[in-house]
Amino acid sequence: MASVLWNKRQQSRLLKNLGLRTESAALQSFWRLMGMLSPERASAIGDWLLRRVGPRTSKFHKVKANLAMAFPDKDAEEIDRIARGCMGNLGAVMAELAHMKKLVNASRANPYVEIINLNDDPHFNDHSRPCIFVSAHLGNWELAAYAAVAFGHETDVVYTPLSNPWLDRLIAEKRALMGAGTLSRSNVLRPLLKSLKQGHSVGILTDVRVDDTNLLPFFGTGAGISRMPAWLSMKTGYDIVPAYCVRTGHARFRFTFYPSLTRPPEGTTEEEGIRMLSMQMIRMHELRITEHPDQWVCTNRRWPKHVMRERGIY
Repeated sequence: MASVLWNKRQQSRLLKNLGLRTESAALQSFWRLMGMLSPERASAIGDWLLRRVGPRTSKFHKVKANLAMAFPDKDAEEIDRIARGCMGNLGAVMAELAHMKKLVNASRANPYVEIINLNDDPHFNDHSRPCIFVSAHLGNWELAAYAAVAFGHETDVVYTPLSNPWLDRLIAEKRALMGAGTLSRSNVLRPLLKSLKQGHSVGILTDVRVDDTNLLPFFGTGAGISRMPAWLSMKTGYDIVPAYCVRTGHARFRFTFYPSLTRPPEGTTEEEGIRMLSMQMIRMHELRITEHPDQWVCTNRRWPKHVMRERGIY
């Protein structure tokens, strides 16, 4: 939105700041309007709005490109349909942020978030050891931190600061309602180790592109995927727990904790152990995304540009 008033090549700080503030003010106004409605109604309107506006943006083309890479067996019409669902889910998430305080109501009668635990590890269930939560941008992924805290794990989550500082501040205020600590993605290894040492679990969204790493097969094609969770697990001995949010309706979610990833056999080298754990994590992402492709928010390029061009997609 702010790019209507400025672009990255412009040198005018005044125009740039005006655009950034306008973007922030627009989101605040949107939240005020959505806040006058019920969470369900706001979610439905956000979904409806971005299903119609989203296809006119450049982000829509990136969503379709990512989906075409992940699901080469689907034709263009099916990819377009799924992509519109992805944009609708993003619109719902943005509208639901206006009701975050209600969505993260910690009472047992919370009608919005159902938490399912498939992890039978006693250390996980009695919260006696921290763990490394990994997740993807599915459903309303912003609720991942809430689910971890509600289940009893004191948790610090990694986030990527937005380029718009005013917008970043607004989103941070919403995230603070979930009761988790936050760690900026920039130079985050030391803070992550410190959190784990203090007995806090940590949470990382790992379906994003990482440019400074060796490629690992993601949906069968080499992609830059973070090895950070696997590295942390090998260094600390703490388990990696996959956890995903799935939308079951407007402002309705099911959050599932899955069994911990299988630890590498005794004697495995650190490098091989990191690869083994990373591949398990990637496989879990693939399974969950395949189950709900229209809930995967993939508005940024997920594979290297040259790889996508070789496939004739980007």
